[in-house]
Amino acid sequence: MAAVNVLVETDRLQLALPGREDAAEIARFYTDNRDYLQPWSPTFLPAMFNAGFWREEAVRRQAEYEAGREVRCLVATRNEPARVIGNVSLTELIRGAFQAATLGYALAADAQGRGYMVEAVRGAVDFAFGELALHRVMANYVPRNERSAAVLRRAGFTVEGYACDYLMINGHWEDHVMTAITNPGWGR
Repeated sequence: MAAVNVLVETDRLQLALPGREDAAEIARFYTDNRDYLQPWSPTFLPAMFNAGFWREEAVRRQAEYEAGREVRCLVATRNEPARVIGNVSLTELIRGAFQAATLGYALAADAQGRGYMVEAVRGAVDFAFGELALHRVMANYVPRNERSAAVLRRAGFTVEGYACDYLMINGHWEDHVMTAITNPGWGR
């Protein structure tokens, strides 16, 4: 991971915008985890499995970040050599009276059960409330995804509702549990 792209460091992880030099490692992450992530992912493009796509995507993601529209990070271990084990994103940033974003995330199959995703989500929320000065971060999950429910609960999110046929996942409309966390120090 290119140090210049790191937005958040936690005890064990780095959350960083992808760099063109990371393209092969990102393609490896998606290739290795395709079958594991597909049931939970709204978008899996065939191009995601090749480095060329990620060289171009890195430029696009940097521009979106600089424009204040979204923050789409890779999650990498801090030990050497750094290894991409997931992603975390803050998208659909809305300013004005709402001051909110939607959180998304994914973690490699072989990185499960170590608390990495909770650590990454907490880091992303801290970034949203600090650097981005947001008041609210929302995250939704498919009801049968018990791991995702546990991550959000442990990271301090509260269930706020249930949406039927909310999002198309892997070709099917899926219900979602809607959660959020708010910034108690916003505006101070």
